[in-house]
Order: sequence, then C-alpha cells, then structure tokens
Amino acid sequence: MTDRTPELPRTLTFRDLLLFKLVAIVNVSLLTPSAGLGRPALWLWAVAFALFFVPEVVAVLALSKRYPDEGGLYTWASRQFGPTHGFISGWYYWTGNLFYFPMQLVYLAGVLAYAAQGAESRLVDDKTFVASVALGWLALVTAVNFVGLGVGKWLPNVGAVCTAFTAVLIASAGVVAWRSGSAAPVPADLPPAGEIFSGLSVMCFAFMGVELASTMGSEIKHPDRDLPRAAMAAGALTLGIYVSVTWALQQLLPPGEIGVIEGILQGVDLGVRRLRLEWLATPLAIVMAVSLAGGLAAWYAGSTRIPFVAGFNDALPAALGRVHPRWGSPYVALLTQGALTIGFIAVTMWGSSVREGYQVLLKSSVITTLIPFSYMFLGLVGLKDEPAWKRAAGAAGLLVSVAGMIAAFVPGGDVTSVARYEAKLLAGSLLPLLVGLAFFVRARRRARPAWPLADGAR
Repeated sequence: MTDRTPELPRTLTFRDLLLFKLVAIVNVSLLTPSAGLGRPALWLWAVAFALFFVPEVVAVLALSKRYPDEGGLYTWASRQFGPTHGFISGWYYWTGNLFYFPMQLVYLAGVLAYAAQGAESRLVDDKTFVASVALGWLALVTAVNFVGLGVGKWLPNVGAVCTAFTAVLIASAGVVAWRSGSAAPVPADLPPAGEIFSGLSVMCFAFMGVELASTMGSEIKHPDRDLPRAAMAAGALTLGIYVSVTWALQQLLPPGEIGVIEGILQGVDLGVRRLRLEWLATPLAIVMAVSLAGGLAAWYAGSTRIPFVAGFNDALPAALGRVHPRWGSPYVALLTQGALTIGFIAVTMWGSSVREGYQVLLKSSVITTLIPFSYMFLGLVGLKDEPAWKRAAGAAGLLVSVAGMIAAFVPGGDVTSVARYEAKLLAGSLLPLLVGLAFFVRARRRARPAWPLADGAR
C-alpha cells in the first residue's frame, strides 16, 4: 500500500458544514421507536446525548485535529492501531451505511406513498414501489455527486432546511393539541428493561453523523476553525429537535398507535388537521421526502470517501481510488456503492415483510456502525497527552457503544420470526467483514503498508 494522500477540491464552508452535519445527524424516521416508550423517552434522549453524542464530539474534534486527512474513522484507526484495524474500522463504517441507505429508502418510500395516496396508502408495503423509489433516488444522488461535491453538497443543504421545517410543524401541532386539552395520554411508567435497552441503542444511533464531514477532511476550506463550531451548533439543534418532536408525537398519538414506519406521517396527518391546514399535507410530505433524500445524500457522499481512500492506498482494489479527470469526484467508489446498495436491498427484503426488513436494516446498521465508533472511542482513551476528562469521555462512549451493539439484537414488535431475525443480524455483522478481509489480505500481499504500523499492531 502506498503512502499517499488523495487530493480533492476544497469546497465546504462553515455554512455547508453546519447544514451537512444537521441533515446527517437529524433523522426524524428514528423518532417513532423512541416516542413509543412514553414519557421516559424525553429524558432518555438527554442520556443518549450526554453519554454518546458529547463523547463523540470530543473524539471527533481531537482525532480530526491530529489526523486531518481524507478518510475520517478509517484514517484515525489506521494511524493509531495499524492498517489492519484501520481497515476493519473503515470497512464496518462503510458497510454499516450500506444497511442504512436501504433502511432510509424504505422510509422515503413511505413518505412518498403518503404524498401520493394520503394516510391510508398501502404502497409502503409494496416491494415493487419501494424498489422503484430506491433505484430512482440512487440514480439521482449518484449523478449529483458524480459531478463533484461543489454540486453534490446542495442536496444535503436543501434537505437540512426541509428537516427544520418538518420539525417545526410537528412540534407546533403538538403544542396545539396540548393547549387544547385534546392531547393523547402519555404513560409515565418505565417500559420493560429490554425495550429501554433497545430504544437507547437506536437513540445513540440517531446521534451519529458529526463524524461524517471528517471523512472529507481535505475538502473543507477551514477545518480547524469551522469543524468545532459546526459540531457544537448541530448538536444543540439536534437535541432540541429530537426532544420537541418526540414530545409532539406523544401529544398527537397514543404510544401503542405510533407505527415504526408511519409514525411521523401519522403525526403530520394529525398535525395539519389540528392546525386546520389540511391542504398542506401533500406539500409537507414532499418536503419531508426532500429532507430524507438530503440526509441520505449527505451520508452517501461522506461514506463514499472510505472505499475511495482505501482504494487510493491499495487496501481495496485500486480502481476505487480513481478521481474523475473532469469533475474531480471519486466516481468509481460512487458507482460501486450504488450497486452494492441495490444488492443489500434485495437480500434484506428476501423472505421478509417490508416492516420486518426495515427492522433488520435498522439494527444491522446500528451494530456495524458502532464497531468503528468503538475504535474511535478507544483511540481517544489511548491518547495519553490529552486531558483526563477527554479520555473519560472516550471511555463512556466506548461502554455505550458496546452496550448498544448488544441491545440491537433485541427484536422489535414487527419481527415475525425471531430466529430468522437473529440469523440475518449475525450474517449482516460477520459476512461483510469476511469479504472485506479477503480483499485486504490480498492487497497486503501485493504491497507494503500505507502508514507505519502502530506499536504492537500486526
């Protein structure tokens, strides 16, 4: 593997970073499982913020300052633990997103189904419709990123504005329901420990994304100045949105009626009725669709940099590291990621309902994404020249990440076959690693390491 740093145009400003982080972190589709937990969900969001998001920000800022190159989590683990562990971290981060994309595309299909046929639509259960939405979005986001981040960044930027608009409307509807005395009863008792454990893992997952811009470190105009400000601002806004929208959903819908896929749509439907804005339902669903599409575009662009840098340094096939001669984009990595996403959609939907497939995709993404986060937090703990409070934050993040991976194996109510559900999670966690290691071992036999091995690494 060669000791090279890929160079792409620096196009990201503070505004781009803030909007990029906001649309990457905020994911309203992940609020419905938490809203069903009742009133404890509100303080559980604060727990997830304190024990996961804050350590995440501390780790990202510390590591991105030390290792500002392209690649993010992949680069950080490589520099600290050696190329093998770096590859495992980057590979799991990338494959975690390959589960995340189809999961969000299923949700996007549900929103578009609502826009087309209203609250009674059954298109969300139609696999043909879901596949059509997925292919259409993949074609769009690949095309805009193909011509470079200078163009591709605008889809996440627009998505961030639409995310804020959606959150404000749902929160406003909740306030109207509460003030009018027609709010749904919200249980204050603690749900079973298994549900809390599983819900907290999804909440931690919902706070991921602050690290995403660091995968494009060499494309940020002023990383030292803008990354910390964007991370702190995005974090505060995200917590406010999550708590307010969860509270609003609970005012609008009884916990037992909040569907995993339809929950936000149910809230929107009741919200426009409460505000006497029924005419706004379809336009708002379209705004939500743009919001989701923008968030997906941010993750799609950021995660592509992992195989791009790995290909550039010969940890994966070298073709993945190619830059388009005209547009300056990692076009081979983009096309490869799109093709693999289609394959992941087909595999996870096989033999499952759309709802069960959504659960498998969600929990598989939680497990595979928390593995590189564990590397990141462990790396922060190992930085002996950092203050003790930063290393303590890393230890807290590491413990929460490990607990979250275990909790992801707790099946949800939409799972019809526990054995099949657990088998798919195990397969989704182990098979991608075996495939990736096969590529990595082959590359290491053909080239020397890209960076000096960390102490004790092999």
